Amino acid sequence: MNIVILDDEAIICEGLSTMLAAHGGRQWNLFAIYHDAEEALETCDWDKVDLLIADINMPGLTGLELLSTLRERGHETLVIIISGYMQFEYAQKALRHDAVDYIVKPISAEKFFMAIEKAEKKLTDRKAEKNSRIFIQNNLDRLTREYFGELLFDFDILSTDQKASLADSFGLQGRKFAIMLLYSLARRDIDSNSIENVIISEKTKVFVYRIGSGIYTILAVSEDASSIDTTFMLALAEREIGPLLWHKISRVDGLERITATYTKLLECMRDSAELSSIKPLRPIIVKVELPSAKGDYAPAVIGALNIIKLDFAKPLSLSRLSEQLFVHPTYLSNLFKKQTGMALIDYINHYRIEKAKELLADPLNKIYWVTEQAGFVNQRYFSQVFKRITGLTPVEYRTNCFIRPFEKRSED
Repeated sequence: MNIVILDDEAIICEGLSTMLAAHGGRQWNLFAIYHDAEEALETCDWDKVDLLIADINMPGLTGLELLSTLRERGHETLVIIISGYMQFEYAQKALRHDAVDYIVKPISAEKFFMAIEKAEKKLTDRKAEKNSRIFIQNNLDRLTREYFGELLFDFDILSTDQKASLADSFGLQGRKFAIMLLYSLARRDIDSNSIENVIISEKTKVFVYRIGSGIYTILAVSEDASSIDTTFMLALAEREIGPLLWHKISRVDGLERITATYTKLLECMRDSAELSSIKPLRPIIVKVELPSAKGDYAPAVIGALNIIKLDFAKPLSLSRLSEQLFVHPTYLSNLFKKQTGMALIDYINHYRIEKAKELLADPLNKIYWVTEQAGFVNQRYFSQVFKRITGLTPVEYRTNCFIRPFEKRSED
């Protein structure tokens, strides 16, 4: 079980980590220690964290606010809240956000270990439920959409065990597939993360995805290849989306060929003569003018900007930068925001997204690879930050890179 400790008091963190180390026989791994909640939120790989032990009251972002934000972002990290005093209102809020326990300082070893054991049991029960056949059957449609989303768009949502169980439960081996890529001016308002599951019959299901401005993918899955012929796919597309300006359909015999087939379809769209005169309406991407080291800034700020420029793909945090620059973290944080107008963590994220956009300009670059090269710890968080800054998901942005040649040719 991976554990993160968060408290602005170093002595508390040291004490808790010492108690954890004393129980070396248990599978409790101290994943990281943070003294700042905002830094923990933006730099920790929460998908790999099983348990967070956090102080409820800290300068800036509080433990409760961090817990609330983690839930909003879809993280199921278990949380134990610690506090210097008992307040019923705080305890209620913590439990409302599914905190495992609420411990009042000073923390005895007995209470500490009882809380962790409670979290450990809850984690074990949760993993057993998620890997169970019942869970998969009850959530089959959603999991199947996510499964095909991973195959088509390089998503990284499901565990290896879930993917294996899902493929087996849904009987995907031996199924026949057809992928249709199309361009339509109808621009039906469909959620980009795989919206609709159109059930045609017990033997045929269809998944509709919007992947860019006017660009859609339709994936049909059937036991019978004859039920997903060209006529069927065209009729379905016009019914679900609208009139088509361009389309191409490819049949796929096996799961392992879906990704490669989809990439080939994108290449066909990019090189399409029919679309050469079309100037698609692309979503507006908000561009942010980022401060540079050439500005009139204090030496500590210039130093931080230079380090970020060189090491953006490496783990970066306020504490690491302040250590390298020999200044206090609070001083660097306040000075950076005062002189640049941006919080340090926000600047790091914006800089990384600009680099990610450069890599996504080549639509054949895998999103998980771009995530790593841009310095993000996991793909889900990368997608959230990318959408917040650009207004598009990485999939939408990368797909729209394919239609840039159309715009260029139409302007010549």
